[in-house]
Amino acid sequence: MKNSKSVRPSANPPARPSTAPGAIREPIYLASQLASICDVDLKTIHNWCDRNEDPDAPAELESFRTPGGHLRFRHSAVVRFLSRWGYPIPDELLTDRPHLMVVEPDTERRAQLIEALSLVRPGREADEPGKDDGKSVHSDDGEHLGLYASAKWYVHLWGDAYAALISAGERAGAGAPMDLAITRLPMDGIDATAWRAALLSRPETASLRFVLIDPTKTALDRNVVGMLESGQFDALRALLDTQAQELGATIEPTPTPARRFEGSIARRERIKIPPREPIYVASQVAHIWNVDLKTVHNWVEKGDIEAFSTPGRHLRFRRRSLLHFLRRYNMAIPPEIAPVRPRVSIIDTHVEHARKLAGTLSTSFEVQVITDPTAALVDLGAQCAGANLIDALIVTLPAAGVDAERWIRAVARHEDTRYTSIVALSRGESNDEAHRWQKAGALATVFDADSSQIAMVLERALGVAV
Repeated sequence: MKNSKSVRPSANPPARPSTAPGAIREPIYLASQLASICDVDLKTIHNWCDRNEDPDAPAELESFRTPGGHLRFRHSAVVRFLSRWGYPIPDELLTDRPHLMVVEPDTERRAQLIEALSLVRPGREADEPGKDDGKSVHSDDGEHLGLYASAKWYVHLWGDAYAALISAGERAGAGAPMDLAITRLPMDGIDATAWRAALLSRPETASLRFVLIDPTKTALDRNVVGMLESGQFDALRALLDTQAQELGATIEPTPTPARRFEGSIARRERIKIPPREPIYVASQVAHIWNVDLKTVHNWVEKGDIEAFSTPGRHLRFRRRSLLHFLRRYNMAIPPEIAPVRPRVSIIDTHVEHARKLAGTLSTSFEVQVITDPTAALVDLGAQCAGANLIDALIVTLPAAGVDAERWIRAVARHEDTRYTSIVALSRGESNDEAHRWQKAGALATVFDADSSQIAMVLERALGVAV
């Protein structure tokens, strides 16, 4: 691999493999496009390319140059580079193939599925079997959860059906909705019919297809494209290949630069970058709070504030993590990151009760009402994707057909919804129940007789009264 800085375009560049007529080409990005997608400056992109001058230095971001000397980046190389460094993969880079969701509570079965379908972490699809460059920071911890990929699919593995609903909503909100779901019947801890109905309730996922494992004779057949028994991996692979071919035909090719190094000179539309969550550098955070840079680094080292690092080891902060930090320690929220009106979702099967509470809170908050707690997980995931955030939710528990503790735990631990404050509104009077809910992740439990205190709880939790 050569350093991109030392590569000079040849007068007669080597021929590249041609793409079959009608096939979707691998997306190619300009340096400016990649900088916008990854929310960094152009100099940072060039620095990522020039990290291999020292043989012991981390691998560079692979690139090639046009005959005019301009940098170009292949989609697979970009995803592999970001995945290797643990840099959050932007949603814009996950729209080139269908998305498959698998709900499998058993860890060993997930491991078998990964092996049978030859799944790898994103960006490593082109690796030779058994090849390991020793630089990947995304090694499995034995749970085999999260995002995987094959040559034809992005695969989301979940062990919990509640968390899977949030994930499906987040994908829909990010513009790359789930295309196919594989689940075993009966489902663990949730009614399968209600689970599927929740997924089909949103317009983005209304056409979601299902593959059922070990289904009963009474299993519903809406949008079901396959029913298999456990261990039928050959049949599953054949089914997924067929589905990928059908779904892939509906994916629009990603716009590419005006001049492609492969020889095409047709002008194309540049990639449109949708709004995303603001990302702050450490110096900005120090300026916002009027502290020195060392203080910010100390907060990160102690785990008080969440951050991630670029391949250059520079700290980056998501807006929602900054808000979470301020609210957690009851600190004043600077205008630069404060929401105009915090967003609150009320989840209650009793419509009249929910509307009455919404009227009480509407003077200080932007409020919405959801009457189905199962479908609410999909909606919550969609509304917390990208730049959006639900600041708090009020959920009335217990609710029919819902495991309250698992419901709360799923919201409190998911990557995009864990910044949402959860207030449980209890219809009962059980302190033991309230304690379990708060242990699962609820900020507070308010009993029905004390519901007038909810506004005060939210104001303190969201920093409205600070």
